[in-house]
Amino acid sequence: MKHRTTMTRRALFGAAAALGTAPLARPALTQAPWRPNRPVRVVVPFPPGGATDMLARLIGTGLGDRLGQPLVIENRPGGSGVVATQNLLTSPADGHSIILATADTHTVMPLANNRLPYRVSEFVPVSGIASVVFSLVTRPGLPVQDLQGFLRHARAANPPLNYASYGYASVSHAAGELLKIAAGFDMTHVPFQGAGPGVLAITADQVDVMMVPVAVAQPQRSRLKMLAVANAERFAMVPDVPTLKEQGLDVTADAWIGLLAAPHTPPAIAEALHAAVRSVQDTPAFQETLRSNGFSNRGYGPREFATYLSAEAERWGQVVRTAHISIEG
Repeated sequence: MKHRTTMTRRALFGAAAALGTAPLARPALTQAPWRPNRPVRVVVPFPPGGATDMLARLIGTGLGDRLGQPLVIENRPGGSGVVATQNLLTSPADGHSIILATADTHTVMPLANNRLPYRVSEFVPVSGIASVVFSLVTRPGLPVQDLQGFLRHARAANPPLNYASYGYASVSHAAGELLKIAAGFDMTHVPFQGAGPGVLAITADQVDVMMVPVAVAQPQRSRLKMLAVANAERFAMVPDVPTLKEQGLDVTADAWIGLLAAPHTPPAIAEALHAAVRSVQDTPAFQETLRSNGFSNRGYGPREFATYLSAEAERWGQVVRTAHISIEG
């Protein structure tokens, strides 16, 4: 018994000695999420007061608390987003400057303008936040009551109908061309300086048709005809309006809004920014505000947003090429 005890003690001593000479296992070090060390600047490519500016300020209300630094909204309108984007192009790639980009400024317009001083693909996707849902509306005097009646009328029209957009090389412009391509008829484009003036021209019987955000058309429902929403499913703001697809026309037209960071921004910073943005997006108050203002919630992270942007460039690129939409003429 004594011999066995001695052997056991020697074994334990030997094991202890071996542990003493072996390197101690250390817990894996995890890098703390990135945090800004000064105010974060959100560049908005539109003047104050519009839907995109409203969305930027809505996000900024909660985002500053989550990042531990205030958010500064900086409106830099001009050049269909070029002014704001060039400003971000020269900003440090450290997460302290981001842009609230849109499908108008960072998908359709760049596809139509090959002389931009940058490539949209240079910028780092952070968060896909929302989409603007579009609707097909016609003037009150157009002798149609539903989509099928409109299609028959448009195909037989001589001269062709005309359609409004809220600007040349905008999503509204491309959506009108997509409608033409899918339905097989011609229309004449009439660009306006903004969605509001275009809708007013529709209500005044001055222009026949428009593909326009639901939120802009909805207040004028009594003065125009909303024939369809160009969404994958019916939209909560106008639940009584069927989709184009429901009525036999497989057309979807919406406009994304999201955050991009400066070129070469590290993925860890983009992920940290998205995590903070997503925590704001997931709040019931934010989601209700989106719905009540005609937005559809997205919530894409950097990788998913990058994939989505690539698909959007392909989708609208086909329309831009087929319709020969070009800023240069």
